[in-house]
Amino acid sequence: MNTQTLTSTLSVETRLETQAVLYPTLRQLVQLLPWNHQRVREHLQAEAQHNPFLRHQNSNHREALLEDILPNWYSPVAMQPSLQEHLRGQIAALDLPPKQREALSYLMQWVSPSGYLEESPQVWISGSAWNVKELEVVVSHLQSLDPPGIGARSPQECLLLQLQDRPNSLAALLVRDYLADVANCIGNSTQGNEHQQLLLKKLQLYAERVSVVESPINLTTLKAAIQEIQTLEPRPGRNFSHHPVAIATPDLQAEFNANGWQVSLTSEVSQEFCLDEEAIALLAQSNHKMQETLLQQARNLLSALNQWQENLLKVGQFLVNRQQAFLTSKDSLDLVPTPQQLVAQSVGLSNATISRIVRDRYLLINGEKSRIVPLQSFCTTVGIGGRTPKQIQELIIQLIQQEPPAKSYSDEELAQLLKLRFGIAIARRTVVKYRKMAGIESSRARKLKDLKL
Repeated sequence: MNTQTLTSTLSVETRLETQAVLYPTLRQLVQLLPWNHQRVREHLQAEAQHNPFLRHQNSNHREALLEDILPNWYSPVAMQPSLQEHLRGQIAALDLPPKQREALSYLMQWVSPSGYLEESPQVWISGSAWNVKELEVVVSHLQSLDPPGIGARSPQECLLLQLQDRPNSLAALLVRDYLADVANCIGNSTQGNEHQQLLLKKLQLYAERVSVVESPINLTTLKAAIQEIQTLEPRPGRNFSHHPVAIATPDLQAEFNANGWQVSLTSEVSQEFCLDEEAIALLAQSNHKMQETLLQQARNLLSALNQWQENLLKVGQFLVNRQQAFLTSKDSLDLVPTPQQLVAQSVGLSNATISRIVRDRYLLINGEKSRIVPLQSFCTTVGIGGRTPKQIQELIIQLIQQEPPAKSYSDEELAQLLKLRFGIAIARRTVVKYRKMAGIESSRARKLKDLKL
């Protein structure tokens, strides 16, 4: 066997393998990043109860002693699911496009503890990337969930949702058209019986004109229908525990001063927690390995907390610097397109980290409670002509609001006007896409509506 053959036979193959390793502090940081300051504070308070080396400085007593710390002593108490958790599980199982499922999850924050869908569609879309049409489309999906009647906008709608499998029943007719009369018929008093007779006459006159009720209308069927209505649940969410969903809990605040817009934390959680020096001194005497692990865990958590705050401030200040015109004018057309990738490159963090920071996080502007904006609204993608998709929709709405009476602009004319007035070169089919996203009808439909008016 020659040397060449021997070399090829004994050749060594070298491979380089990489494996992602999350160090303890980084693991803690990843957990903290998406939480607001209230949730972070609750987490550290819970850790301070279990870890004698982590001290909550506002607490006047020791929650845990060294001798109390055992590896498996803690057993969590089972909690009753909240209405939001109950709905969230059902939404995940629905066969819906991803965007509709996201819209449905977003809409849940306006479901009250009683189970009603509160506020108007204009309030729903305020400070969000959604439009009215996108959210109204998923209301019917919300109302299809358990418990029956959930997502109703009024007590009447709540009762009708519970009767939707029997739309032609006498009970459904009473709720739909005679609910105020039904309220007067409740009880066995003389007055209640008189109201029942009056309501019966109304129903019989109605039945002579329109035959839509399943059963004959007489006093017996009327009383049975009223009893059926009384068995319905006017507050479908009350049998669940309720954890209020914070619509906006700002972690950052922007204030204008001589140096421009400056960002700060609304709550310095790191100032509330520290290492317990007394516990560390006791550890030095005992030299217990398990307790040394707890000490390291406390150090890692405090280090992660500091990095959490630093990253929030870094990202918040960068976005505020980009959006100073918007902060001053309050006009969404002044928003500067700022993709998350640009933020990540500029502040030296990963895209995933930026995503965790801006998602569900809010900015308080000049201390005005009426000016709390989602941080994610500052991370707008670049659209056509340097404008964001939302801005293009708003410009189209602006043009349509200015169109002459009975002369609706066609999509081609809208494309030309966008180029002439705003310097946005856009194709007609793209105008159609953004017009539909904004929930605006075609020029033909708008013209017909104007003619009817």
